[in-house]
Amino acid sequence: MWGRVALLKLLWVSVGKGEADGSSRTPFEQVFDISGADPYELETGELGNHWDAVCFDFDYPDMSGLKLIPQAKRRWPSAPILMLTLQNSAELAVWALRSRVFDLLTKPVSSREINRMLERVLQAISARGAQKERRPQVSTAQLPTETRYNPHSPATSRLQAAVAHVAKHFLRPIPESEVAHLCNMSPSRFCREFKAAFDVTFVEYLANYRMTQAKRLLANPSMPVADVAVAVGFSDPSYFTRVFKRQEGVAPSEYRAATIFEAARQRTASGG
Repeated sequence: MWGRVALLKLLWVSVGKGEADGSSRTPFEQVFDISGADPYELETGELGNHWDAVCFDFDYPDMSGLKLIPQAKRRWPSAPILMLTLQNSAELAVWALRSRVFDLLTKPVSSREINRMLERVLQAISARGAQKERRPQVSTAQLPTETRYNPHSPATSRLQAAVAHVAKHFLRPIPESEVAHLCNMSPSRFCREFKAAFDVTFVEYLANYRMTQAKRLLANPSMPVADVAVAVGFSDPSYFTRVFKRQEGVAPSEYRAATIFEAARQRTASGG
């Protein structure tokens, strides 16, 4: 599909991944001449000034890693910034949007997603050639709260595939046997390794993930609790309420009221 395209210069920054195996880069080599870099090189300004695009390859983004993206945008304001990550959340997506990330992809990435992204990047680079030089316009977005936390111990690449699977499919039931097969493990081994890595069982992790999404949606006072339940994978609103209350200590409606009250209090305190 991309054989007709002359290779473009791509700076590939691996963040918090240890020794990169290069597997994530492979599909991009259809379009880009890739030069690898580490965060230290980016922070010290040892890199060149001309790149057609910059790709940040994360597993689980943390605060220090995400701070590199506004730096890159200021240095190369015309270059599309791409992000690859195993972690998928609405909060991270909003942060990426506000930080002017061109595209955010959740690993494992399908060939269809990669081709769609590459098509958009090529269009942007082509359009850039007809525009005047852009001045840096980067606002500092508040880093997602979740970037302060990491797994209890380093997770294997196979377990990271399970985490990515939850982020993409949490709206439906996910049996442990399904993710165990995805990770090429027996169900018993998967359960042991997941608990050792994350300090919670897979079932608890999935429930926590759904509750995190639910709390985000409950901040919208116009969204009925029943709709929130469906939006996070619960077909029975009553069961959702029981699970939410067991985990958070209050019913969803009480959590929403407290959240709205706190937001109003903060606005008043700040004079807004």
